[in-house]
Amino acid sequence: MGNISTILAALFCATAPVSSLLVASEPVKVEVSQSEIESGKEKISSIRKAYEKGEFDSSLKEMDESYKKADLSGLIQMRQKEVPVDFQEKWEQQFLDLQKERNRELIAVLSDTDDSPFARKVRSASVNLMTPEQEKAFSKLNSFIAMAPNSGANADENKLIDIDLEYEYKILHASLPTQDSDKDLKLALRMEKMDKMLEASRSFQDVGLKQAVGIASDVLDASLARSLDGAYLNGLLKNKAKPANAAEEKVLSVLTLYQGKFSDLLKEIDNANH
Repeated sequence: MGNISTILAALFCATAPVSSLLVASEPVKVEVSQSEIESGKEKISSIRKAYEKGEFDSSLKEMDESYKKADLSGLIQMRQKEVPVDFQEKWEQQFLDLQKERNRELIAVLSDTDDSPFARKVRSASVNLMTPEQEKAFSKLNSFIAMAPNSGANADENKLIDIDLEYEYKILHASLPTQDSDKDLKLALRMEKMDKMLEASRSFQDVGLKQAVGIASDVLDASLARSLDGAYLNGLLKNKAKPANAAEEKVLSVLTLYQGKFSDLLKEIDNANH
């Protein structure tokens, strides 16, 4: 297995992306708008339609050409630190428990009658609609982000690791300033990545892994939508947003508290891993 902090960061971003991994920034007062907040579900639905219509094909082809010429040695080196499986599982469970605790508190501070766009985003980012089977499938696929090529348990895992490495490069490349940080393209890349994993899995001998890919594929868009709503809240926290009412103040207070708790946990993990 790979670096535990990388695994947990990937898991956290995929399942509950109100991330504690924030770089400190200068305070910027931003009013929390209660209008014209597009839901993550609406945004992902729009991108899915554009992706299936081929509107990203040109950009995706450019990414393919760039990947063919890429030097992947740096990314591969980052994936080569071995971590015992039991060590990973111990910290992953603590990470997930803290995440669930935070989500319960976020839901608790909202009024049952609050159906504002802001409240809907908080609920979308905090209510876990996945079954334990779906969570397990996502956790399995997320673990590949920290694994070096040919380090899987079998040829099927190695195929998914290769695909994961390819799309880690492409998504990082899409984040470069020269690419104008195309957020829609990065989401389209995640859709294409899952399509490639699903296609590869059709010939897998590892039945459990094949099932995990299928399960994760079925709920990918819901997971991405939840991620977008969480990223919206994350942005408010990062930018020191000024709450417009008491409900927003309570939500931001919970996010701030748990930002510190997640940072402390990641430091503890890093210390234990050295």
